[in-house]
Amino acid sequence: MNLKRPARVLFLHPSNELYGADTSLLYLLRGLDRTRFEPFVILANDLEYSGLLSKELTASGIRVASLPIAVARRKYLSPLGMPAFLGRVRSSVRMVSKIIEEESIDVVHTNTLAVWTGALAAKRTGRPHVWHIRESLENPKQLVMLMQRFVPSYSVRVVGVSKAVLENILITPEARAKGVVIYNGKDPQTWMYATGRDKVRQELGIGSGDLAVGMVSRVSAMKAPDLCVRAVSRLMTSYPHLHCFIAGGPVPGQTEPLNELHQLIAASPAPQRFHLLGERRDAPDLMAAMDILAAPSRYGEGASLTIIQGMFAGKPVVATDVGGNKELVQHGQTGFIVPSEDVDALTQRMDTLIRDERMRAEMGRAGQHYALTHFTIDRTISEFNELLWGVYSGAGIRA
Repeated sequence: MNLKRPARVLFLHPSNELYGADTSLLYLLRGLDRTRFEPFVILANDLEYSGLLSKELTASGIRVASLPIAVARRKYLSPLGMPAFLGRVRSSVRMVSKIIEEESIDVVHTNTLAVWTGALAAKRTGRPHVWHIRESLENPKQLVMLMQRFVPSYSVRVVGVSKAVLENILITPEARAKGVVIYNGKDPQTWMYATGRDKVRQELGIGSGDLAVGMVSRVSAMKAPDLCVRAVSRLMTSYPHLHCFIAGGPVPGQTEPLNELHQLIAASPAPQRFHLLGERRDAPDLMAAMDILAAPSRYGEGASLTIIQGMFAGKPVVATDVGGNKELVQHGQTGFIVPSEDVDALTQRMDTLIRDERMRAEMGRAGQHYALTHFTIDRTISEFNELLWGVYSGAGIRA
């Protein structure tokens, strides 16, 4: 193709922070082949976000706007909330359709199932649409059934961060033909060679002979840090040198999970050995500081970036059987998979790793090797660039 200009790709995303889906999008945008693609990003501004993602995008020379696009928040998933949400969808589709025409957008990309505007605006303006699914949608069932029809009907390709998320939404042969798995990726060097283990442990009062279970994630019902606290609490008495730290903040306006953590920790046998760190920007050092990574998500997990980071850092993982976790953690080799909401099983597997230093080391090495083979950011970016190029060239668009 003889291009007069790069293909213009509009990306729509539901938040403006730097958690899993945010950082995944950031790395994809930074890795775009700018000789072929010119990105423009719209971020939802319906909540009071910290603005970290937009700052990073701007620093990377990527155009970004924070606009009132509709996002399928939980507050709308009710008979009273749905009319308000659909009204927001209609207004944001008009707004984004106008942007598509004015900016001569060639391809529209929607990041996560929470944003519907991109698909509808792409259809309205006759542009090809790519839907990037990062979560496993399980409830409410009526919404799942709607998305199983909506997503493939309004997309030329559907990207899943795991097989599990695609199988949940693409249920017919015609729909499955549009699906492609592109696993999340990270830069191995950042996590393999982090140097802040001693600094973090000194900050938290974790001695060189102590053991630390860690979580680096949202403080939310989905990520289930309460299950981690419950499991570790059961082990505190048997292991007087066991610590637990949780790094991450709550969703804006949703403080209940954090309040519950404070209550659980206060009632534990050793509250002083729990550490709630809030939002941090030193995730590689936090991974280096822990000995076991806990990922006890209740639902919705597509392919946890935290797990991938922990594997690059050489940490054994205890994760729940949710979404794509089984595609990341090789049970019994790189860590353990336990049933969701099963505190007994979570406690047992943590106990096994706490007691067996050799197992921790062997699983950590095996996980690092597996991550280097499957989850590098270079591989993810290469696959994403080729997918976008195929959508653009296949749509018959000429600049």
